[in-house]
Parts: sequence; C-alpha cells; structure tokens
Amino acid sequence: MKRKIQIAALALLLLLAGALTLVLQQWLSARDDATALPPPQQAIGKAAPPSTPEPVDLGSVLGLGSLADCSPSSALASVLEQMVRTDPRTFESRRGGPIGVPGYERPITPTFERRREIARNIDMREVTADLDLPGRWHGLLVTGLRRYFHEESDVGAFAILFAEPPGRVRETLVRHGFRLPPAGEFRVLDEHEVSSMMIGVEPVDGGAALSCATG
Repeated sequence: MKRKIQIAALALLLLLAGALTLVLQQWLSARDDATALPPPQQAIGKAAPPSTPEPVDLGSVLGLGSLADCSPSSALASVLEQMVRTDPRTFESRRGGPIGVPGYERPITPTFERRREIARNIDMREVTADLDLPGRWHGLLVTGLRRYFHEESDVGAFAILFAEPPGRVRETLVRHGFRLPPAGEFRVLDEHEVSSMMIGVEPVDGGAALSCATG
C-alpha cells in the first residue's frame, strides 16, 4: 500500500514537472518573439524651417508731401521729430525716446551722436540720429532713417536709407514719380541768399540714401 502511494506521488510530480516545463517553454517563446519584433517605426521627416516674417510695409510711414520737393509727410515728420529732443533753453540736443512706428510690435529707440568742435570764434555742434527701420518701400529694402543737423543753424538733412545701390534706388523712385537727378548728384529745390534746399540719391554705408538737405 505504501509503495502504491509513493508511485502515485512520483507520477503526480512528473506530471506537474511536465506541465511546468511546457508553460515555461511557451513563456520563453513568447518573450523571444516580442524581442525579435522590430521597434515601432517613427515618423521621419525634415523639421519645418522657421517662418520668416514678411518685411514691414513702410508705405504709411515714409513719403514726401510732394514728389518734387523735400516736404516730409506728417507720419515721417513725426518720426523724425521724435528721434531727437532739444532743450528749449540751451538748444542742446539729446537722444529721443522709444518711438512707436506702425507695423512694429515694439517701440524703436534711435541711436544718437553729438560732436562739438570749437575753433576760434566758431562753435560747431553736429548731431546725428539713426533709427533702425527695416522694411520695404516701393519694393526697395529700407534699413533705416537718419537725421543730421548743426545746432542753432539752418544746416541739416534727413535721409531714408536703403540696402540697394544708388543707381537702383534712383531708378526705382523715378518710376514712382520722384523727380531726381542722376545718382550722386543733388537738385536744388529752393535757393535763398543764405541757404538752399536740395534732394538727391547718394551712396551711404554700402547702400544708398534718398537725402533732403538744407545748407
């Protein structure tokens, strides 16, 4: 009787061992299959290039009241005036504050330079203010505005600065109705005994400038 129990127990152990072996083999097989599967494919593509904002259209800011003279439009006159502040008592100039210009998200602060030269009875104080104003005007690439003058005198000028060469700037503006002399020359608009007003396109800073000057 005891021997039969032992034989039965051994048979049960062998059966359990076989079942366990079968389960283990199935588990190992499933694991190997999963390991052999290729990694999931990821979408491969080129990163989208950063969008380049369109140049600001400066048509509402730049311009002259007349294409035949140097009278700035009201918008241009306002910007030029804000580029420099003048002390009403001493007539000394300093840099203007940030200027809100249509088309730009933030106000733009001009740069400023004031040079003084005293020689004998002459006291010359030259002021130059630049405003970084990238954009397009009449299809031309504008880089900024410049204002130049001598304190307490009639000598001064303002200019619209371009990245293109003088010949292209002059040709383009003439097509839009401007009455301009050949590039590098100035046309006298109004002449007096003491001073005169002139307009022309000249080379400036590797590009060109449409300049209106008095002197």
